[in-house]
Amino acid sequence: MSEFSLYLGMASSYINSRGAKVSKGDRLFRGPESHAAEKLSRDALAPFLNDRGYVVIADERIQTGVATQQFISTRTPDGQVLSMRVRLCWRRDGRNPNEKKYSAAQLAAHLRSGGWDATLEHITSRDTKRGLTHNLLLQRDGGAIIFAALIPIESLHAIWNRQREVSDDLHRRGLKGRAKKNHAQNGTSPTLWLQDDRTPDGHEVADALWQWPGVIDLAKLIPHVVESLLVDDTYDDCPAPDYSTLGRDEGERVPVLRSEVRRDPHVRRAVLERAGFACEREDCGKRRDFPGFLDVHHILGAEKSDRVYNCVALCPCCHREAHYAPYADDLNKQLLTYAKRFG
Repeated sequence: MSEFSLYLGMASSYINSRGAKVSKGDRLFRGPESHAAEKLSRDALAPFLNDRGYVVIADERIQTGVATQQFISTRTPDGQVLSMRVRLCWRRDGRNPNEKKYSAAQLAAHLRSGGWDATLEHITSRDTKRGLTHNLLLQRDGGAIIFAALIPIESLHAIWNRQREVSDDLHRRGLKGRAKKNHAQNGTSPTLWLQDDRTPDGHEVADALWQWPGVIDLAKLIPHVVESLLVDDTYDDCPAPDYSTLGRDEGERVPVLRSEVRRDPHVRRAVLERAGFACEREDCGKRRDFPGFLDVHHILGAEKSDRVYNCVALCPCCHREAHYAPYADDLNKQLLTYAKRFG
């Protein structure tokens, strides 16, 4: 259900994807799929932020047992420096038919002595002492980051309290369906909700977060790099150099007339997010944290099809091989077989 297993009050059991209590003796605390999904989300975050003008200064990860803490510092488009703790929302992996109707992130695995408010005060105080300014709650769905809630540290506790009040009010009004638990009190884990469309009125809980002053959904920001990306992925985007320009200092500008095949920037974005911002060629998987590293290769040419099932994300070396290597035809057949899976 989540990229982090959900502990109950005791470490001997946890909640599985169907909401059932499971003994640690029955199955592993975290499986390889959970670790892989977590790494994919964390690796995709830096390119995602850079694309939206939040330039990543540092990406620190601290491993404690099976848990990973991620801290990112960014410079905003207006020059502010933000330091944030990244919290991953519950994983969407197809095991739960309703998983696309809700999104939430745990703020702690269990309560501290003193109860809910004491736990929230501890979370806020700990992050403030660390120099953090925000929490970033991240929901990935397939290859896309669909929610990225940037929440000021000083608002975290107040938002949680408000969501708890709204959930109690929905219960009193009989508008929560069969659900009895308070949204914010998930077992022994304080939780914030980014989405709840399981009932007609459940969205009011998430609305309390999105309408809070200072909260920003970075996923709704228009990527800053779209315009520059439009010119680097045509079928023949590796032209032979114009040798007439060699050996010139302070060269003069000349008008150039050229034609290009129109491409949809949303296709490019979908392919990059599908790839997790890593090269999709088998046995490659190269990635870099700066934007623009990957090309989107139109296997049959952009003239024939500008669809995700004719495109793959390739690193510069693999892209050149797909155009110019002696085995380019065989390579493109392999890439097309892979890409067609998404048609």
